[in-house]
Amino acid sequence: MRFIDPNRSALRRGIRIAIAVPTIAYLVSRVANDPEGVVYGTFLATAILGLSDFSGPWQIRLFGPIATAGFAALAVVIGILAGANLVSVVLVTLLIGTTLSFLPTLRGLPAAGSAPVLLMYAVAVTTDVQLAELLDVLIGLGIGTAVTSLVLLLVFPRDPREAFRNDLAEAMRAQADYVAARWLADGDEALALDRYRDTVAKVTRDWVGNPYRPSGTAESDHALVLLAARMKVVYDSIPGIATPAPGDDRSQSARAAVALMRSNADALQGISEPLPLSFAQEERRRSRERAIARIQEAPTTTQAVQITRRSHGAQVLLAFAADGALLVAQILGRRVGRIGATVTAPGHWWTDLAVNASFQSPWTRHALRTGIALALAAALVNVVNITHGYWVLLGVISVLRIDAAATGRQALRAVGGTLLGVGIGLLIVTQLAAYPDVLWALTPLAAFFVGWAPRAWGYAAGQVAFSSFVLILLAAVSWPPQYATAIDRVLDIGVGVATAAVISVLMWPTRMVAALRQDLATAITAGVDYLRLAVGRVLGEATSAQLRQTWAADRAIVRRAAEAFDLTVVQRRDVDAVKGTWPRIAGSMHVLMYTGIYIATLPDVTAPLLPAHAGVVRAEVDRTGALWAGVVDWLQETPAQTPAPPPGDPYAALAQASEHLDLTDARIAASLATAVWAVDWLELLDSLADRVVVT
Repeated sequence: MRFIDPNRSALRRGIRIAIAVPTIAYLVSRVANDPEGVVYGTFLATAILGLSDFSGPWQIRLFGPIATAGFAALAVVIGILAGANLVSVVLVTLLIGTTLSFLPTLRGLPAAGSAPVLLMYAVAVTTDVQLAELLDVLIGLGIGTAVTSLVLLLVFPRDPREAFRNDLAEAMRAQADYVAARWLADGDEALALDRYRDTVAKVTRDWVGNPYRPSGTAESDHALVLLAARMKVVYDSIPGIATPAPGDDRSQSARAAVALMRSNADALQGISEPLPLSFAQEERRRSRERAIARIQEAPTTTQAVQITRRSHGAQVLLAFAADGALLVAQILGRRVGRIGATVTAPGHWWTDLAVNASFQSPWTRHALRTGIALALAAALVNVVNITHGYWVLLGVISVLRIDAAATGRQALRAVGGTLLGVGIGLLIVTQLAAYPDVLWALTPLAAFFVGWAPRAWGYAAGQVAFSSFVLILLAAVSWPPQYATAIDRVLDIGVGVATAAVISVLMWPTRMVAALRQDLATAITAGVDYLRLAVGRVLGEATSAQLRQTWAADRAIVRRAAEAFDLTVVQRRDVDAVKGTWPRIAGSMHVLMYTGIYIATLPDVTAPLLPAHAGVVRAEVDRTGALWAGVVDWLQETPAQTPAPPPGDPYAALAQASEHLDLTDARIAASLATAVWAVDWLELLDSLADRVVVT
């Protein structure tokens, strides 16, 4: 069970649906005597419990379904009114389908509630329900909402994110212990490394690139996944970070990094308040003074460079810890702070809306495709007068993916799963023809598989479970069973699947992985461009205003690539690229951006470079750019356009460039410190580029 259902998420969903949906069906049909409301009440509950994620504090579990039901009721009224004629059916369905399919970009409750609301609209616009019967529909929705809210409040109330946060907190503590052992000689380094490796491996295995991860519902969930991916990147980067020599002072920066890492872990679990980011900023300023003093005291330029490099390794760790603190703040719903005075990390809800309001965004393309496909399907239902026409629209919703290849595979699973499920459902119903009450006893078991099978066994199993459940439930609610319902279900799903397949071929049919390659390549190119601009500020060739302006545009590109990666994980769980190389690349494009931030903020704590040092840093950023250009070439599956410069020793070059300079001069010592720090960051990116496409 644990192998196919990590964290028991499918089990929880299955049990919740098994309790809620049969209860709603019985209350609406037998107690309220409202057969019209059965479909609305049960479908709403199935969608909320099976497709949405309202886990978390009790307020979300209570008011989330209630708010969703309110918008669902509005969507039902709109659907009933839109069904008056063919023109309104097409236009309104296009608008509603596109809008609700785009809402998940906002995350939060809009993302969680959009699928149930769209489902309710699809049912309303394709049935013969009139406004005079609206009260019956609302009774079904009301009972469905009440039961669903109670189930979410009382059944498995523990937030599944808690396990995710606990795993991350343990990895952070193991990271802090390893840093303390290696940089501060505090503990057994070998044992600390073993524990660190095991905790990061668990986080990576259970959460990074895993379809069961709680991603996409809220900004805090997205930050959780980013933090998990970042933990892996940091673990891979640590071997290349310089450590103190036996005679060096144990760095105050390393102590600060350990303290911030442990504070992040405690804050993530609610043990204590997180340390403010100003804690890291103040340590950066203090480390500048210590670095200048050490350089002034060094007997040779080579020793000055080596000592500065070794002490800056702890500064890199502190920067990683500060980046983690930013993500922890997002996870906790706190105001996101600043990294220096140059760049502010934005966290407004409209940021993602603006980022995805472009035809370059996979969400925009997917939303438009969905709206057009639903409008076409609704028109077919209206013109042909298809019975149970909502199955057609549900077929479109469940099958349509962001490229034709994925849609085609999903279509085959849908048709095969529906045929098998209908066969199983018919067999059960016909065998129990003399025992109609037994069907009520079977509905909880059938409902359980509706929630459990798609997450544990995949989409096709979910279609088998849902198709058989529908026949069993409708037979129990309205005896004797209408066997024509089985034929309608198969035919209608077939029409919906065909509609989705046609639209996916006509609109942006590019293969998903090919599109993902291009999105990631564009993001890495933007990251390298920002990195060059950041180095330009260190060289005195770029301003803070230019950085802020470029940051906003480049962040949009990186965020769109992150969305493309997320959609690939969700919609192509079978693709090999979801594991291994692709999460490393997705994490690396974020590392490129925040490395640029830290380089850009170096002049905030020290002076710009002297010409003697600037040439070395300029050559190193050219080498870094060439290495990442190779990653872009690999992503685009093209021959290498820019051969990487031969490896050199930039630290030796800095020492040589400083030979005739007076390092006792504070201005010159500060320039050398800044140059070493910049080269350290660039060298870290060089090692990351070398590893990122290694499978």
